[in-house]
Amino acid sequence: MPHRPWPIFVVAVGILLLACSGAPPTPEGTKIYGDALVTLSKSDFDAALRNLDKAIKAAPDEDSRMKAVILRTALVTAQADAYRQMAEAYYSGAKQPAGAGHTGGFYKQRSDYYSTGSSLLMDAMQSVMNQRAKLGDKPMPLEVGFPGFTGTNPGMLKIKAGQLLGDSERIGAEQQADRDALAVVLTSIAGKGQDPQKGKDAYATGKVEIDPRVYIIELSNSFLESGAMYEVHGLNQPEKLRTVKDVVKGNLEVATKLLAAKPDKNLEARVKKILDDCDKGQKPGKKS
Repeated sequence: MPHRPWPIFVVAVGILLLACSGAPPTPEGTKIYGDALVTLSKSDFDAALRNLDKAIKAAPDEDSRMKAVILRTALVTAQADAYRQMAEAYYSGAKQPAGAGHTGGFYKQRSDYYSTGSSLLMDAMQSVMNQRAKLGDKPMPLEVGFPGFTGTNPGMLKIKAGQLLGDSERIGAEQQADRDALAVVLTSIAGKGQDPQKGKDAYATGKVEIDPRVYIIELSNSFLESGAMYEVHGLNQPEKLRTVKDVVKGNLEVATKLLAAKPDKNLEARVKKILDDCDKGQKPGKKS
């Protein structure tokens, strides 16, 4: 009886199926990063952070990991400042005549936003400190859908006027504050100042090359701005304010070393300005 060529046939079919299967499967870390971008576009910032944490751990290579780290750091930095702004809005509202009947609610929300904002700020600063030794002269690519920003936040304006909002409207104001703050952070680390429209135009072109010097300088500026929550009119925690300033100064030492290798007069002036603001105990000036 002749031998049946089934084994050869099976192997041949297997090879054919592999050849027809198309591109190799997408790495798990890449899929998760895509999920983060989707949740970010929906203003689900907590889900975006969870996905970015997973994407960092599952990244298929260092470039992919760094991209997720950069976006996560930008998001946490932005949320810290957005929560500071929300806390300050509730403090303003508590002092308005319209808020006189429910100051307890205003101060509770103020306390909650300050508490979360403080945790986010510490998280963001630690993230940058972890990145310091890895920053060099190589641009860091970042591709992300730019958040929808507005010139004003109606919900926050109501809070400042003394209206104690329901949860739905309050969360809407919080999400808009998050989007606006993220737009500013993404714009600044792209080297486009703090005009979100310029940032939107830059990210609309696709992948943005982030200059590591600009990255650490502008995040430090944001840290110092958010650190205002620890001043007397806020949480009145001078030890944490000193921590913020120490981190900022450490970051700017790294920036100075990067600038020594690749000088830029505008960035050097920016470093000096932030250091002056830090030493004077003033909130940093906006970059034009």
